[in-house]
Amino acid sequence: MISVDHDYLLLITGVSEMFNRSITIATCGTLFAAGLMAPALAAPQDFVGNWVNVDSNTRGITRFVVTAPQPNTLKVQAFGKCHPTDCAFGTTQFTTYGNSVQDTDHKEGTATYRQSFANDFLTFALGGANKNQILLQSFTQFTDNSARQNYFAQYRFKRS
Repeated sequence: MISVDHDYLLLITGVSEMFNRSITIATCGTLFAAGLMAPALAAPQDFVGNWVNVDSNTRGITRFVVTAPQPNTLKVQAFGKCHPTDCAFGTTQFTTYGNSVQDTDHKEGTATYRQSFANDFLTFALGGANKNQILLQSFTQFTDNSARQNYFAQYRFKRS
């Protein structure tokens, strides 16, 4: 038969309860601090403005402008590297997205350009501490039977 000291059991139980309370307090403190430091939400309007490629030597998309010509409507005009001045892709619809149907925190966007020789599908990911950076991905599909290969490119932009 194993003999257990009653005082020893009380000590172990007390330490266990103190440990559980400490973990609970630490967890609540962490959750509270996380709530205070939660990132700011992004609204579709956060995309509005002039954006320039951080690579001034890019041979692809050099800049773009997002406008809000009407409430709940965004447009984008992109420009590509040409000489002596950049070529305008034209203006097209800009659509933003959240992570669910209830999510108003829109940090992603898309735009499609249909040209006579190619279709360009652009994706935009808003980021940075002050929502001042965008990662743009471009998917180009040639439609003119030129035998050129479809391609993908990725660019980083900052507010200008």
